[in-house]
Amino acid sequence: MNKMIYIYRLLFPLFLLVFSPYYLKRMIRRGGYAHKMSYRLGNWPVLKKKKKGIRRIWIQAVSVGELASISKLLRKLFEDEKIEIVLSGTTSTGLSLSQKKYEAQLLAHGPFPLDWLPFSRKAWKRINPDLAIVVDSELWPEHFYQALSRRTPLLVINARLSERSFSRLRFIGIFRSLLVPPKLRVLAASEKQKKRWMSLGLEEQQVQCFGNLKLDADDSKQIRLADKLRLRREFGFSENSLVIAGISTWKGEENMLLKTIDSLRSENVDIRLLLIPRHAERRAEIERNLKNFDFSYHLRSLCKQAPEDNIVYLADTTGELSILIQTADLAFLGKTLPPHHGGQNPIEAVSFGIPLVVGPNHQNFQETCDDMFVNKAALKCREAKEVGFKIKRLAKNKKERISFSKASKEWIKKQGSPTSYTLNSIQSLLKPCQPEIPEEN
Repeated sequence: MNKMIYIYRLLFPLFLLVFSPYYLKRMIRRGGYAHKMSYRLGNWPVLKKKKKGIRRIWIQAVSVGELASISKLLRKLFEDEKIEIVLSGTTSTGLSLSQKKYEAQLLAHGPFPLDWLPFSRKAWKRINPDLAIVVDSELWPEHFYQALSRRTPLLVINARLSERSFSRLRFIGIFRSLLVPPKLRVLAASEKQKKRWMSLGLEEQQVQCFGNLKLDADDSKQIRLADKLRLRREFGFSENSLVIAGISTWKGEENMLLKTIDSLRSENVDIRLLLIPRHAERRAEIERNLKNFDFSYHLRSLCKQAPEDNIVYLADTTGELSILIQTADLAFLGKTLPPHHGGQNPIEAVSFGIPLVVGPNHQNFQETCDDMFVNKAALKCREAKEVGFKIKRLAKNKKERISFSKASKEWIKKQGSPTSYTLNSIQSLLKPCQPEIPEEN
């Protein structure tokens, strides 16, 4: 890794220059990136000196999804008086959520520094953690090198490699050591993921499989029936209406759902649609699509309370998915219809016992979805044209919805507690503080 890091440091400014127009455009579109911008340049605050016996953990969680997956783990870590947590993130929505939920309990939080020597080294010097954790598959060469040069343990939790990421890591050859350094520890989300990480050169003792943290994330709290009915009234839905939720939908999927409920309503099925797009900034595009149908609709960003007898409720906000979807009688999983590829997280809906229809493209959660299908905890569609048909079938068949709901809850119970296993692994890595090592790079 030593030789490769110098090549990376030389190439990083070039990559930044080439791709900056794309990222700047995305940052402007989503907004909120100006907040604590100096942190991205390594200018984190100088933190207080660690007291004797106190261990400091730096956790990097990119966005809202990663934060949700570690919510229960964070709560457990906060309970330990001998642990300090520094939490960094990448997206503006994730950073806003972390500030809102955890600011009082964190030692510090802010944007992850750009992964280049001057910025990363400055942040590392100021944070000075005893353990560095990244969530899912956050692989940053300079970040990893700074940890190794300081003899700080590195841990990837809830580790998942998509087909694309796995193929790229296999392809890059000698540069792989930058992203998968020799002393990296990995807690894989599944046995298949464990095998992938080991095939990249890690030894068996470096990789453990504890399951997907999203299975028992603390954010997934069951709301009371009274809260469910209150939310339905807020959406303008009647208590007796059938509600379908579009979970983290992408372009084209909203149109499929609108056509499906249009067909069901023409058959006198009182069905309502809760749309929760993956990217809230698509609201204008989705609203244009809504105007092509004779449905009343309402945007949550304008006002939470919709008019009475509303048909479509567009939840164009962030950080509320786990609460809002609990009003649904059935749901469709976004990013699973072609041309989209990969799929969104299916676990939250299933954990609430919501019958879930999954399109043919769910590669990002392949092992999880396959196990759900085998245990009849979710409904599989082999082709895009099946999705609308199976949604309609579920909508008309209450007995089948009840069966899927029971099976999904049973499947969740069988998964155990990945959070407890992860917590034990973290505690085993928090060894007594080592004397500080002079910086060489």
